[in-house]
Amino acid sequence: MGLILTHFMTGIFSTVLQRIFCENILDPKDRSRRRDLLGWGGYFAVFYIITYVNAAYLEIAWLNAPLFIILFFCTIRYLYKDSARTLILVTVFMYLSGMCAELLIFYGKELLPRKQEDGTDILWVAGSKIIWFLLIKASLQIVKIRRKTELCVEDWLEVFVVPAGSIWILLALLLGATPEDPWFGFLSAASIIVINIYSYYLYDKAKENRKKHIRAEILRQQYAYYIRQDWENKEWWDQMKRFRHDMKQRYIIEKAFLEKRDYAALEKYCDKNLEFLCSNRNVSDTGNIYVDSMLNYKAHIAERENIDFAAQIHIPGDAELHAAEDFCICLGNLLDNALEAVAELQDKRSIYVQLSADHRNIMMQVKNRYAGERKKEGAGYLTSKRDRKEHGMGLRIVQQIVKKYDGEMVIEDKDGIFDVAIVLYDFLENANKSH
Repeated sequence: MGLILTHFMTGIFSTVLQRIFCENILDPKDRSRRRDLLGWGGYFAVFYIITYVNAAYLEIAWLNAPLFIILFFCTIRYLYKDSARTLILVTVFMYLSGMCAELLIFYGKELLPRKQEDGTDILWVAGSKIIWFLLIKASLQIVKIRRKTELCVEDWLEVFVVPAGSIWILLALLLGATPEDPWFGFLSAASIIVINIYSYYLYDKAKENRKKHIRAEILRQQYAYYIRQDWENKEWWDQMKRFRHDMKQRYIIEKAFLEKRDYAALEKYCDKNLEFLCSNRNVSDTGNIYVDSMLNYKAHIAERENIDFAAQIHIPGDAELHAAEDFCICLGNLLDNALEAVAELQDKRSIYVQLSADHRNIMMQVKNRYAGERKKEGAGYLTSKRDRKEHGMGLRIVQQIVKKYDGEMVIEDKDGIFDVAIVLYDFLENANKSH
């Protein structure tokens, strides 16, 4: 009875593994839970009923392989809209990886120093599924790398630590004194399988929540940028309306100065009016809301901190950014790093920014002075923040974005000046129309 329950449990586990892989690799036809449950639930029921009947009555050794290939292909064909070629490759990979896990277990049994007692088959079945899980998780990480997804050490630890620990526990049970009670083997195998599934989804959920938190913070900052830009535009237009409303009185005053031949007073009065007309403090006025809101918001912070903020912006107003969110993250991090560094200076507190477009390519440069010495760690720099966990985080994020879009990044650090130049290729839409 314990062996039957274990096969049922490992069958559910195998189906979950296959679904995890397909959800990460393939493009679903429909996000409906009903369709998902019907597809994978039907696959599980049909496959394991037929394999049970075959094992108990038919005993046809070659039946399981074609049965798995046909049922699995039909299932993913029903659930996902990728090409037939892609679905065939996924089916072949899933079969070969499962077979490799079984072979590793088969030959691994021969390497153990002692003969296994009856009843340990349950643990071997669980071991083969965990090895399969390990192969699938490692394959998913490789796919993420090929898709230029940045992976950290924790991602690789999550792949290996729990499955490897589970295999070690199974070996300890197999090499130790295994009780004759079949329920002991079932509960051991079931517990380890549940822990593997739970740890995967728990880690995946934690990463998803972390991404949502980061995205929410980015959107909050962008919202603040837009609010600030909108407020400054309204304030400027209100001032212009008042100026135009008083235009008649201004002409009367100017005529009075002319009649008195008081040219010095007239010149002073005209200079004052021109100063007002040129008093728009926006460093960027391209018409591109992403560029303008980001630069003007950071310039406002610099002004508040008594930091000179100079900018040369040559971006077409009607050019659309290929990935506005990544652009804002990239430029925002560079400016935040510059503001942080310049804030430590006592004098010569200045930041220089240059943005320009060359057809579909966008170039950005941020240059600032800094105090002390910047420490390097590999290809990155360490920040001067006290929080050690935040060392170089902003610059690493920028490097990830540049790598994501096959761009180029050059960092020069000389004579107390930190200079970062970035080129992002094919990053602008409609830019050719603006040249």
